[in-house]
Amino acid sequence: MSKFSNLLRLITLLKSNKRIKRKEIADALGVSERMVRKYISDLQEANITIESIPGPNGGYELKGHNYLLNLNTDNEEVKSLEKALEQLKQQEFEYIDDLESLTKKVKSNNELTNDITYGIISESEETYLDKEEDYELEIQSACLMRHKLKMSYHSISSGDSIRVIRPYAVITKNDMKYVIAYCENRKTIRTFKLIRINWIEVLSDKFDINSSFDIKEYMKNTIGIFNNDEIKLKLLLKKPFSYSVSERKYVENQHITWNDDETIIFEATMNGKEDIIRWILSMGECVTILEPLYLKEELKNILKNMINTI
Repeated sequence: MSKFSNLLRLITLLKSNKRIKRKEIADALGVSERMVRKYISDLQEANITIESIPGPNGGYELKGHNYLLNLNTDNEEVKSLEKALEQLKQQEFEYIDDLESLTKKVKSNNELTNDITYGIISESEETYLDKEEDYELEIQSACLMRHKLKMSYHSISSGDSIRVIRPYAVITKNDMKYVIAYCENRKTIRTFKLIRINWIEVLSDKFDINSSFDIKEYMKNTIGIFNNDEIKLKLLLKKPFSYSVSERKYVENQHITWNDDETIIFEATMNGKEDIIRWILSMGECVTILEPLYLKEELKNILKNMINTI
C-alpha cells in the first residue's frame, strides 16, 4: 500500500473514532507503530491538528475541521492533474508511483457513476440522505479495522431482519451508497444499500477477508451494483442504441457484432439480474432479447403488469 493511501486511510480512522490507539492504527494499516508515528508527524506538518493523549485510555484524536477529504474536484482540475502527472513522468520524478496512485483516487472519486471509495470519504452530495451520512463513516472505519457489524436491514422482498456482516468496502453508484460485505446470515457476499439500514452496531469481533477476494474482480462483470444471478445475455440492438452501446465497455467479456443494417448483436455474461432488466427496459423497442428465453418471458410479464396498472 502506498504512503498516500495509508495517510488517507489514517485520516478516515481518525475521523471515525473519537480516540484511537497507535497499535489499532498499525494493525488496520498493516504497518509498524513506528511508521504510524511518522504518518502522524507528516499530517501534523501539513497543518492537520492531531492530539496525542497519554495514559491507559489515551490515543490519537483529530481536532477541528479538516478539508483534506472534502476536495470537491471538478473534471478540469482532474485533467490538469493528469497532465502534470504525464510531464513529471518524462522528468523521472522520484515519487511518480505514489503520485499516479493519488491521481487515480482523485479521478475515481470524481466519477460519481462508478466510485469505489476503498475507505476514502468524500463530501456527500446534497442528494444523499442523512441516514447514509450517519452510517458511512462508521462502516468505513469497520472496513479498515476489520470489525464485524450487526445491523437491522430492510429488504424490499423480506422486510426487516437482523444481520451480522463483515464489511469489505463502501461504494457509490448513481449517487447512492452501498456496502459490499460477507453476510453471516446468508453465508455469501451481498450488497447492502446504506439508506435501508435501520440501525448499526460495531462489534468487537474481528474478521479476515478471504485472500482470493478482489473487489474489482468481483464487480467486473456487473452492469450495475448487484452481483447476483449470472446471465448469459444475447441482444439485438437497433439505432441509436446500437451505436451508443458499441461505444461503451459494460463488462470485460462483452462481444459486439455489427450487421449491414446498422444493428448489432451484443453478447456478454453479466451479473445482476435487476440491473440488467432495468438496462434492457431503458432501450424500449430498440432491443430484442435473443437469449436467454426465460429472461425474455420475464420481461414480457413485467411489461404486461405495467400495462395493467396504467
